[in-house]
Amino acid sequence: MCLFTSALRASVSKSYIPSLLQNNLYLFLLQIPLLEVPGDIEAAVKPDEWISRTINDSKQECPPLLNSTLETKLNSSVGCQIPLIDPFHPSIMNLLSDVPMPKCSQFKSYGKLVDGKIHFVDSTVISASYRRIVRNGDFKYTLGESLPIPLLNTTEKITDEFIEVEYQLKDGKKPQEKEIFIQPVPHQHLLSRSAQIEPGIPLNILIVGVDSMSHGNAIRKLPQVYKYLKDELGSVIFNGHSVVGDGTTDQLAAILTGTSETGQYEARRHIKKARPVDGWTWIYKQLNERGYLTGYSGDNPGIGPFSYRLMGFKDSPTDFYPRPFYSMAEKILKDSTSNKCVASKTISTVQFDYIREVFAMFKNKLKFFFSFNAMYTHNTYSEGGMIEPDLLSLLQDLNQHGYLNNTLLIVLGDHGSRYGKARAVLQGKLEERLPLFSMRFPTWFRDKFPTIMKNLKINTNRLTSWYDVYATFRHMLSYPSLPSDIKHGQSLLTEIPISRTCEEANVAEHWCPCLRWEPVDHSYTHAQKAALAAVEYMNGANLEHQESAEMCRNLSLKSVNYALLERPNDKLLSFANTNDLRPVFNQRLNPAHQHICRYQVQFTTSPNNGTYEATVRYHKSWFIVSKGISRINKYGNQPECIARQLPHLRKFCMCKEISSKPLYYMFFKCT
Repeated sequence: MCLFTSALRASVSKSYIPSLLQNNLYLFLLQIPLLEVPGDIEAAVKPDEWISRTINDSKQECPPLLNSTLETKLNSSVGCQIPLIDPFHPSIMNLLSDVPMPKCSQFKSYGKLVDGKIHFVDSTVISASYRRIVRNGDFKYTLGESLPIPLLNTTEKITDEFIEVEYQLKDGKKPQEKEIFIQPVPHQHLLSRSAQIEPGIPLNILIVGVDSMSHGNAIRKLPQVYKYLKDELGSVIFNGHSVVGDGTTDQLAAILTGTSETGQYEARRHIKKARPVDGWTWIYKQLNERGYLTGYSGDNPGIGPFSYRLMGFKDSPTDFYPRPFYSMAEKILKDSTSNKCVASKTISTVQFDYIREVFAMFKNKLKFFFSFNAMYTHNTYSEGGMIEPDLLSLLQDLNQHGYLNNTLLIVLGDHGSRYGKARAVLQGKLEERLPLFSMRFPTWFRDKFPTIMKNLKINTNRLTSWYDVYATFRHMLSYPSLPSDIKHGQSLLTEIPISRTCEEANVAEHWCPCLRWEPVDHSYTHAQKAALAAVEYMNGANLEHQESAEMCRNLSLKSVNYALLERPNDKLLSFANTNDLRPVFNQRLNPAHQHICRYQVQFTTSPNNGTYEATVRYHKSWFIVSKGISRINKYGNQPECIARQLPHLRKFCMCKEISSKPLYYMFFKCT
């Protein structure tokens, strides 16, 4: 009862108290006093942390370590001891299966769009018309007026990027059929764009992102792609690349804006004074000034990284932005049994054909294009391989047609899988934090810039993050000068220090892959109280808003599944503040001198049966919770009562009333 009291007292706004006081239980709980936190402990709490005011423990000793069931080798980096994970470790292989590609060829196509013209491929078509698909902000689209399509050859081209075609067929069971198409259009303002500032390294930048693809899962599920990147293209593949936060939004914000979501102005949906994300510090502005055409294409807009929790874009952020097309495709998939197909094409084929067409149509223009693919890979480890045939074909085509001769190619995963049985084991926890990240520069570039290539190869075994990728883009634009306004990160064209820590890389402790976590007895009092403090914080988060305070159930701790304790990095303790590697016992770095025990606990709550992971620091009797708590099993439609208005609370909320039929948008975990 005491933990719910603290959440109520510390987290609920005063304006909500009259509503809550109608319940005598709340009135009773409000009378329970909170513990007074000493000033030095308050000062130790970071902005992304929360301290429990009802739970403490006078037992200062950290628990003894247990033997780990997962053996991991470490590379030789001093600041970050990066686990070299075995992708085929039995603990995770036993939980995986092979999922075949959807058989889209079984679905019929009646036409295809080539160079602005519809070519009919079915003899039953007797007439056809099309309507353009028009973007109306990030959350709506409309259809234009219906225009006829001549059945015979014509010189007239369709100049709309996204269209719906309706076919009239000969008498049959289905007199009408519809298909949707996408194409880049060579608008004059794109063809005539020139650079106001010449880029230092004038390369195209193509990013192909695969949602939830860890480095380890890429080796397992994309073996042909991985081999082609490494052996045929000579890509540099990073072994110590870390996520910077939870979900897709945090990673893509770092790549494209150079800072975190919390480092920008408020854009969360249904939060007071929130605004669309148009005014964030997007790199597109610097790219446009240097003559680049820009593109962002995401195949699953219902869980889009800047529109699911956030208010999205008011105006299209890039020159190529097919969100309305994929919004309509998403609706078609929802209402059909087409199993992730757009007519006879896979979603990934549609995505990658669009890249091919953009690169062919604007061959002589500098391009920055980010294709993010979530449809097949967002939900499970096992579906990761579904995208491989289409992705391999794209890479081969780009290479064979010479497009990679002037292109920096990046193939990445935003993070590893975030929930499911495989995520619940220690191997899955590590993989979530170590996504796939590869960079491939043209052959001539490697010869011209040997120092850059040397640095890149050195950096493959150093701690890197998505902030570094943004800094690299900015460095390419300003080369040889370094950009002057980088808040976080360091260009990967320069050598990352061997002593770099997660704090220096702006990777929060909860997400840091470098710390030496060792198992401890989860029944130890610290572990149990750490989990209780995390649950207290979760309940408090629900109480911060009237809707969730009234509609979400109070959670209680059901069980602690495992606990890990951070083991001090002896190499870093020896290396800190010295040039000759003589031992330096720095009190700031040595937890034992401050009565600090850092835990990661996995626990289950009731009544929602949610499984979570939290990082909790024990500091001189007090428990300090990192706010970045991970939910690692699906929540389904549990938070449907607040999901639209308070999406950031989905993982914590179980509604008091839940509909029997799950909502479509609840099938996906947040991004």
